[in-house]
Amino acid sequence: MSDGIIVASITAAASILGAAITYMLTKRHERAAQWQSDKLNHYKVLFSALSDISVDGTDKQAHRNLALAVNTIALIAPQYVIKALMDMHDEAKHTNEQKSADRYDELLKLLLLAVRKDIGRAKGDEPETFVFHLMGGSIPKQLSANQQGKIR
Repeated sequence: MSDGIIVASITAAASILGAAITYMLTKRHERAAQWQSDKLNHYKVLFSALSDISVDGTDKQAHRNLALAVNTIALIAPQYVIKALMDMHDEAKHTNEQKSADRYDELLKLLLLAVRKDIGRAKGDEPETFVFHLMGGSIPKQLSANQQGKIR
């Protein structure tokens, strides 16, 4: 085989390999971006459902939406987000006789910080000074009247 044919074959193979690698890397980036977008959307649905249920806690559709959102998060979130979500749920559920508005607010803050870490937005967050309350209310209505008075 002549040197020209060898050089042309190597050049063609390198071009094809370069195109294939570029395609694979682009597809990987597109999948990661889509996954991040889907995950962010699931978190938006979760916080929307939490907000809806915090308004008065009696809307059955809000309870169904929250259940669906929580169950979906369990499929896509890392373990530390699921733990923060379950800790908050355990504080708010109707069978907890030791409910505390302050504890609920702290657990809600920890959940939000965990979500922010998962979506890559936690850089610079300071957990000690971070404050967050749901816009629909601070705690579910199921908390007793004296605990409701602690809402800020």
